[in-house]
Formats: sequence, C-alpha cells, structure tokens
Amino acid sequence: MNFEGYQYVALVAVLAECFVIAFTYNRKPNVAVACIILSIALKGQYIWVGRPIYAWQLVSVFALLHLVFKGGTTVPRAGISFSTFRLAMLFFFLYSVFISIPLWYILSVEGHGDKATAVSFSRIASQTVYLCFLLGLFTLGIRAGRHITTFDMLRTVISVSTFIAYGAIFQVTVLYLTGINLFPIIGSDETIRSAYIMDLVFRATSFAGEPKHLGLIMAFGLTCHFLMRLFRIPMGRQFAFRSSAAMVAALVLSLSATGIFLTALTIGFLALIFFRLLRYSDYAIAGFVLAISVTQILGSDGIFSSTLQAQASKTEFEVQDQSVSRALSENPEFLVFGSGLGNIHLFAVEHLPSNFPLFRESGYKANSGLFYVLGDSGLIGLLFLTIGPFLALNGYLVVRNKLPLAYRREAAITLAFIFASLLSFLLRFDVIYFMLSGFAYARLGILNKCQSAPRL
Repeated sequence: MNFEGYQYVALVAVLAECFVIAFTYNRKPNVAVACIILSIALKGQYIWVGRPIYAWQLVSVFALLHLVFKGGTTVPRAGISFSTFRLAMLFFFLYSVFISIPLWYILSVEGHGDKATAVSFSRIASQTVYLCFLLGLFTLGIRAGRHITTFDMLRTVISVSTFIAYGAIFQVTVLYLTGINLFPIIGSDETIRSAYIMDLVFRATSFAGEPKHLGLIMAFGLTCHFLMRLFRIPMGRQFAFRSSAAMVAALVLSLSATGIFLTALTIGFLALIFFRLLRYSDYAIAGFVLAISVTQILGSDGIFSSTLQAQASKTEFEVQDQSVSRALSENPEFLVFGSGLGNIHLFAVEHLPSNFPLFRESGYKANSGLFYVLGDSGLIGLLFLTIGPFLALNGYLVVRNKLPLAYRREAAITLAFIFASLLSFLLRFDVIYFMLSGFAYARLGILNKCQSAPRL
C-alpha cells in the first residue's frame, strides 16, 4: 500500500470516529469519550492536508464553537481552589498567545531562519490553530467530567489500551507467520519507515503509528489499571487479567524505552504515595513479573533480549530535547518568558548533531512536555499549566473531612490520576493531559458540591 492508499483507509477511520462522537456526544457521553481517547491514541490515523489532522482536532473545533456561543466551561460553586485550576489553564492559553505576538514580529524583522523555517503567516496560523485545538480538548474534558465518573474514565482508558494491545499482538503474530506487516509506517513522501531495530528485531506499532506511541499508550493503560486495583474498583477478574497481560505484552513488543520508563515511574510514584493501600498479593504479582522479566526475557541470550536490554538502559534525552535545552540555556530570557509558539527551533537547530539529518528544514519542538512548554511559553507558561493539580490538591485537603466517604474516594483517585498524567506529560508531551485537566477540574468541582454520587 502506498501513501495515497493508506490515506483512504485513514480517512474512513477518522470520519467514522467523528460520526460516532457526534452521534453519542449527548446520548452516550461515555462512548464519545472513548472515541476521543481512541483518536488521541491512534496517531497513525489522520487526514493529510499537508499536515496531519486527527479526529480529536475536528471535534475540538465544535467544542470551541459550543464554548463561544453557549459557554459552559464552569462548574457552579466548585470552590475557589478548583475554580482557580480552570483559570490557571485558561491563563496558560492566553499567555502563550500574548507572548508570541511580539516575538513573531521581532524574529521576523531580525530575519531568523531560512526560507523553510523563518516566521511566516502559515507557521503563525498553524501554531495558533493547534493551540485552539488544545483549548477545545480542555473544554471536552470539562464536558466529560460532568457526565461520567473517574471510575468510568479509568475503565474507558483501560478498554482502549487493551484494544490497541490486542492489535499489537495480532500484528506480530501475523508478521511471523506470513511476513506481512499489517500496520506499516508510511510517510507522506511515499517512504515506508522501518519498524525494525538494526534490521533484526521488529517493533510492534499496532494502530498507534509508531512503536514509541504504542509504548506510551500501554504505559497510560497500565497506570490506570494499577489505580483500579489499588483502590479496589471492580472491573471483572478475567478482564483485569487479560487486559493487563495484553498491555504488558504490547509494551514489551514495542521495545519502547520511553514507554517502559514511564510505566515504571508512574506506577512506582503511585505505589510510593499510596503504599498503605498495597496488599500482599500486589507484592507477589510484582515479584512474579520481575522474576519472569529477568529470567525469561532479559536473562535469555537471544537478539530480542539484548535489544530490549539496550532499549531499557537508555537514559539520555532525545536529540530534540537536548537541542531545545541547550538553546534555552543560551537564551535565559526564553527560559523565563518563552520564545513564542513555534519559534524555539530557530535557536535549537544550531545545537543538532552534525550527523543528525532531520528537522533542519522544518520547525520542530521538544518531545518532552517539560522542554516543549519551556520552549514556547517559558517558566511562566509552565507554571500556569502545571499548578492546577496542586491547587486541586489544596482544595481537596480543605474539604475532604466534609465529604462523604464515597466522594472522598473518587476525589482521591481523580487527584492520583491527574498527578500521574502530569508526571507522564512532563516526560513526554501528550495532548491527553489537556483533556484530563478539564476532566479533573469538573469532577472535583462536582464532588465538592456533593451533587453527583459516584457509580461503581
């Protein structure tokens, strides 16, 4: 299949996602949320218009129009701390635009970049539109928080992740039986990118587009699975076993160093915070998984084992992150205030290794959320974007003794969920953090009012 043929398939997939979301937006919000999360996860399914357009971006446009004409991004009587969470997120969007306008003009006048990378109307428009997509995603999260509980959201994420995990297992099975890769990585220049490492070990991609994206989805799904188990939320014993096993298998098959690291970090973080909720069976399962990993996977002498060890032992930042961090260290004013939307590459490109062929003729940003936001909006923008969960935590600590036990339980899980998402976002930029921020604000605000009893 060439790129044109691939786009026909992707177009059908994107339109189907949009149709399902539109049809269930008011009737079955949990189904609409599942499709939005699926769209975010399926980075290989997009409409190509010179750049990729995803279903969640199209839906976020309608969310913005709904915001403009009908409002509805607030939760009445949500409490000062929870309301400030929302305001901090909105200030992030406003600040990112306001700091960009003068910098776009200054950098354009000074003639930074070449014909392909200089500040231009098309680049300004694309950066502004993408920021609007993120704002729309935030408002979609608020709507989701009004209609479904945190328990429903966790189940939805696990179901989507499990579906993608089965796709990875099926992909690898078919490849080794027939030699056919069901989900090739096809570039817009008609090139088929290799999913192999050193042309020896195949890396699963499933529907996620790339192995690293698959690893990130599995890390997210396993973190939600751990939260469900930690707080004793029912999800069916057989499904719990099958889904966790499938996600672990897909994570290993992706050979994603980032996915493996994020899984260990977020689950370790939650286990450390809520260690009192751990059971002896949790320690037994962790010991069993560790023993199997060491003896059967890492302990073998095969090519796959050595490749997995090499991937898991990676500790350095990616090239994009390194170049952006060096550009910020040389321009401390950008570190504090930001360089404006889409401008950091004008300075970071000078720090790319001489033998690195990518991004020299196109704009780029860091892969980690930390350097991504610092490059665009600086420490001020990063503060607005990340302070929300801490404000929500403060609000929860103030009112928790006044909440019924069921509400207190869901609020604690919501906070754990958003903090784990924040930690993951800082290490790897993912737009789902914006949706989950809106969701967390809405759920915590509603729980603070004691108007919606959580369902198990």
